[in-house]
Amino acid sequence: MTVIDSSRDADNSDLWRTELSSAFAGLLPEGVDDRPTRGTIVAASLGAVRTFRVSGSPQIVRRTRGAVRREPTDTLKVCVQLRGRAVVHQGENELQINPGQLAVYDTGSAYDLLLEGDWECAVMAFPPSSLHLPRRWIDDVMHHVHDASSGAGTVLASFIHASLATGESDRTGSRLRFADAGMQLLCSALTETPPAPSKDNAAEALRLTVLDYVRRNLHDMELSHNTVAAAHGLSTRTLDRLFEHEQTTVAASIRDWRLEGARRELLDVRARRVTIGAIAARWCFADAAHFSRLYKRHFGSSPSSDRDEFE
Repeated sequence: MTVIDSSRDADNSDLWRTELSSAFAGLLPEGVDDRPTRGTIVAASLGAVRTFRVSGSPQIVRRTRGAVRREPTDTLKVCVQLRGRAVVHQGENELQINPGQLAVYDTGSAYDLLLEGDWECAVMAFPPSSLHLPRRWIDDVMHHVHDASSGAGTVLASFIHASLATGESDRTGSRLRFADAGMQLLCSALTETPPAPSKDNAAEALRLTVLDYVRRNLHDMELSHNTVAAAHGLSTRTLDRLFEHEQTTVAASIRDWRLEGARRELLDVRARRVTIGAIAARWCFADAAHFSRLYKRHFGSSPSSDRDEFE
């Protein structure tokens, strides 16, 4: 866990500016009144997912077009408002986030975030692919504020607090599973309210149903593009059309999610005595050599080297 606190110094705006920029890819604060601009960040890393608790004085934080060019990211953020109010402007979109609400925005584009009053936010930053939702659905949820006062949204705020207390001290495998749990919570929070009926939204709902089916059946050796289509009463061509504008196909999702599951198990302290081949087979990779090639292509390291480093 990392703690950055400029609030103890009555006038340490320069420290806050430096640390905020370092933590959030060039994000810069501006004061909104005559008081010094101060803040506190508590941060933890869960692999590709990062969590934060951020608080401070009233201010505007900006990710400018220049910062986007200098430090490009492919990262989304979810902000759960705990105290005060936040107003995020991104493009033509404006969202007002009150306590008990959350919103998602894209750090790959310029944005302004006005933070009012005695504010505090729980934040999670993650690659869009880890959310396992259709890209069009993600684009839509970024145009709305979501409830965080009940259901999965409330649990998400508690999850972020828990990750800050335990994330850095956990082993790699535990952190990966912890991150996966957080993404599932966020996914639930963003899909609790169904969209208004329409032809496009019906297609989005079907995509969600298909992806959920895939996630629930990853250990089924028979799971494939063809069986997924059949399970939903679709032809394979119709299933292809359903996902033609997505960043990945159904077959690629099956492969990649199995690889990610195998990696979590490979790095799990409880699986130390389980062979790499046995783990690969559990995730439906019958050929250990083929599994190793896919694993290295996906993660940039071999299963054996990851396990050696872990041990």
